[in-house]
Amino acid sequence: MNKYTFSDFKKQFPDDAACLEWLKNYRFPNGIFCKNCGKVTKHYLMTTRHSFSCEVCGNHVHPTAGTIYHKSDTPLTKWFYTAYLMAQSRNGVSAKEIQRQTGVTYKTAWRMCNLIRKMLSEGHDPLKGNVELDESYYDGEEKNKHASKRTAKNQCRSTKTKKPVFWNG
Repeated sequence: MNKYTFSDFKKQFPDDAACLEWLKNYRFPNGIFCKNCGKVTKHYLMTTRHSFSCEVCGNHVHPTAGTIYHKSDTPLTKWFYTAYLMAQSRNGVSAKEIQRQTGVTYKTAWRMCNLIRKMLSEGHDPLKGNVELDESYYDGEEKNKHASKRTAKNQCRSTKTKKPVFWNG
């Protein structure tokens, strides 16, 4: 399995237009249905807005509408990079780290992290795919326990005596 690197991320999402195109393709995999024309039509990216315009009637479609990016002044590249950092981290990413990495204010970084976490916790899977589930064991080594909590010296210290814990985000 190849790891998705920062270089791969920058190639895929070099600017806001690439992010918007990805979002459009993700939200409308079979093409954009124009409400005015009543059919799926070809749409072109508007240079002045984060929207696509129907080639027939000029109706605008905003791929960010109804998403966490809606009405946000923060560039999509920063949103996508924040999601990338949160997905790549094993232990989570703090809003302070997002602030440092993206150059946004702490308040914006906190809001972005909060909205991404909320979206993921509500079951809206924006990326679909495998989920990594880690297990851990607790009950420590005998030598580290208080004398009253220790078991007999000849007892096996394998994971059989430890209690498994699963974390499901």
